[in-house]
Amino acid sequence: MAIPKQPGIADFTNRFKQLEPNRRMMASWFLSSGIRLKFVFAIAPRMSLAFICSLIQRPNMVVGAVSGEEAALAYIAKGRPGLLICTDLLEEGDGYALVRRARALVPDLRVVMLMQSPKPDVRQARALKIEGIFCNADVGTPVGGGIQALIAACMGKTYLSPEAERHLLEQGGVQEDRTLRLTPREEEILGLIIQGYSDRQIGEQLLLTYETARTYGKTVRRKLGAKSRLELVGRAMNVVLGRGD
Repeated sequence: MAIPKQPGIADFTNRFKQLEPNRRMMASWFLSSGIRLKFVFAIAPRMSLAFICSLIQRPNMVVGAVSGEEAALAYIAKGRPGLLICTDLLEEGDGYALVRRARALVPDLRVVMLMQSPKPDVRQARALKIEGIFCNADVGTPVGGGIQALIAACMGKTYLSPEAERHLLEQGGVQEDRTLRLTPREEEILGLIIQGYSDRQIGEQLLLTYETARTYGKTVRRKLGAKSRLELVGRAMNVVLGRGD
């Protein structure tokens, strides 16, 4: 019996591989970024915080993992982390105020924000120069959002997800300009490459032949001037994901 698709309902049943980041590649990005390998999580609801904590492979790198603004600030002041991963909505306080106050304590702190509000204030997030911005609606899509936002923050670039950019336009913001624009299919391919997919896995995921997926990968690398997949990630940060600043 076929499982019907329902609008507005997330179904990740057959997408576990897509949602699992390539840990070896992620480790290489962290190590090459020059960022202080200490993190603070300020995430609500607490069930989401608990789930993220269960995925952490190296807990010694986590300075603090809380669901409120004041507690997060205390950990930031004490541990001086290199990266803050937060949500706009917190159980106490809010993510925007947290970023503003945290940067006063640690000026070189880089930030990734997951926007959970139905109408997130993307203009304020951009004004705060948050490096990685993505929304709940981006999670699990081919473009993704979370991994791109994390990579951008680690490399000192900026990333605004498709859903976040849509909210920005609705709020009267200016559409982000990019020096090179990929087609929607090429952006989809890029998102999967960043997640560590091989050409064959990309073909299986997008119902393309191996040769077609391979050709798309070559086209993306050519447009971004990269000779390899690892170089492609760097080019992507500078051209496609390095938006705004």
